[in-house]
Amino acid sequence: MATVDPVFVAVEIKALLVEPTTQAPVVILQVADGTDILPIWIGGYEAQAIAMAVEGITPPRPMTHDLLKSIIDRTGFEVARIRIHALDDGIFKAVARLEGSGVPPEVLDIDARPSDAIALALRAHAAIEVSQEVLDQARIQDETIDDAFRSLLEQLDPDAFGQYEM
Repeated sequence: MATVDPVFVAVEIKALLVEPTTQAPVVILQVADGTDILPIWIGGYEAQAIAMAVEGITPPRPMTHDLLKSIIDRTGFEVARIRIHALDDGIFKAVARLEGSGVPPEVLDIDARPSDAIALALRAHAAIEVSQEVLDQARIQDETIDDAFRSLLEQLDPDAFGQYEM
């Protein structure tokens, strides 16, 4: 019996914010051609790394994600995309897909936390994708967003990333 490859959907970063109740950073991903959103709670360091990449800030010394991208580039690979592929017991799981320049090209999927994978994807200008299965489990559909959260999201714009502070 043949297995069916999972379907992946392109997403974009809609917002990076601090959840008011817990003060925990949350990255909000939005389906590129739709209204569904996927909130992922992340760590403070990763939120800072994502915010810096979104803002185009180059630190005076490389941060961990900058170092990782440099190492990948020097090995002849590139970050092709990152994929958030699973949600197990409330924990999102991701891989960074690396592609080599050989013939045929070598492909490596490296396990990663979604926050680290997103920070790396932003530095590499790589696509961010989420499996349809994960979206089905954890997305917030536009019609189910409560009024307070909807109000918060409606107030966000790309310039809001610059106001994120650690």
